Amino acid sequence: MKKNKFILASVAALIAVSPLAAFGTQTHTVQAADTNITNKMIMHTAIAYDKDGNSTGVKYNAFSYAKLVANPEKIGNSIYYKVADKDQYLKATNIDGVTRRITHNTYIYSTSTRRTSYQNKWKLYKGQTITTYGGSYKFKNGKHYFRVGGPAKQYIKSYNLGPVISANSNSSSNTTTNKSNNSTNTSAEETTVTVKNMYGVNIYDSQAKAIQKNLKAGTKFIVDRLEVTPFADQFPTALGREGLYRIKGTDTWILAVDVTAAKKLPLHNYDLEHNSYIKFPQATDLYNASGSKINTNGDYIRRQSGQYKVDKLLYIWVPSENKAELFYHLVGKEVSSNNGHINFDDGYVKASDVQFMSNSKAITPSNTPAEAEAAAKK
Repeated sequence: MKKNKFILASVAALIAVSPLAAFGTQTHTVQAADTNITNKMIMHTAIAYDKDGNSTGVKYNAFSYAKLVANPEKIGNSIYYKVADKDQYLKATNIDGVTRRITHNTYIYSTSTRRTSYQNKWKLYKGQTITTYGGSYKFKNGKHYFRVGGPAKQYIKSYNLGPVISANSNSSSNTTTNKSNNSTNTSAEETTVTVKNMYGVNIYDSQAKAIQKNLKAGTKFIVDRLEVTPFADQFPTALGREGLYRIKGTDTWILAVDVTAAKKLPLHNYDLEHNSYIKFPQATDLYNASGSKINTNGDYIRRQSGQYKVDKLLYIWVPSENKAELFYHLVGKEVSSNNGHINFDDGYVKASDVQFMSNSKAITPSNTPAEAEAAAKK
C-alpha cells in the first residue's frame, strides 16, 4: 500500500505544479521564511561554543539539521554559525567544510578495508580539489581519514590530501576566502530546487534507499547535477527517466519529478557517460580475436535499432584480407540475429560495419595496425 501511494503521488508530480512554502535545509541548503535564518545539515559532529569561543558541552550529531543565522561570523581565528535563538555557535568547517587539493591519486573508503564511490567516482586524482568536513578520524588500521561526503560513509586518507586551500564559508567581516572551486563538482550545473506540495518526497542515497522521508513543501536544496542514475531503475520508469538531482556536496539525490528547479540543468545519463555503445545499421559478421569469422551457420547479427555495449576498440589482423582492420569488442555472450540469437564466447565486429553511439563514452584504439600485424605474425 505504501509503495502504491508513493508511485501515485510521484506520478502526479509529472502533471501537477503545487504551491511553494518556505522552509530550509543544507547548502545542501534551504532558506527559511526569514532570509537571515537557514537550516543546514551538520556534516561532522560539532561542539557548540559560546560567543567567546568556549565550549558549552552541547553536541550536534553529524547529518542532523540545525537552524542557523545565515551569515557566519569570526570568533578568534575560526568561523562560526550562530544557532538561531541560542547562545551557541558551531564551527563552519563542520558544516560547509574546507577545500583541499588531492596530492596523490586516491580511492574513497567507507571503512578502512572497504572502498566506495563519491559522486559516481571510485577514484580521485592528483590535482583535483575536494571539500572535507571537520577534523580527521582515526580508523581501526591506525590511519587518519577526512570525511568528504554523507550521509553515506565517504572518506579519503589524510595523507592523500594537502593543506587547506580555502574555507567554504564567508564570514560577515569578509575575513575568509571565497567558497571553494571544487573540481569534483560542476559549478556551472548548479541551481536551487524546491520541494512540491505532495506526499512522499524523499532524499535517497546512491542505493536508492530513502534516508530522509516526507520533506515539507517549500524545502529548498542547492543541486549540482541532474542525472538518470545507475539506480534509476529502482523507481517506476516514468520517474527514473526524468532523472534525479544530486544535492550539492553530498552523494544524496532527490527525484526531479518531486521538485521545481529554478533553472533547467542538462540531463546526464550515467550509463551513456560511463560506457560505450554501438548500433548495427546493417547485417553484420561476427569475428574472433584472431580476425576470422565465427561460424554462425549462415546467420548474421541483424540490423537493429537498439544499442549494444562494447569495451574495446583495437586493430586485429584479418588473414583473409591480409591487412589489419579496426574492431569493437562486444560485451556479453549473445546478440540478436536474423534467425533469433547468436551465442559466442569472445566476439568482435568491424568498426566499419557498425555505428558508434556518439553520445556514449568515447573509446580510442588500444593498438596500431603495425602492432596488430606484428602480433599475428609472431
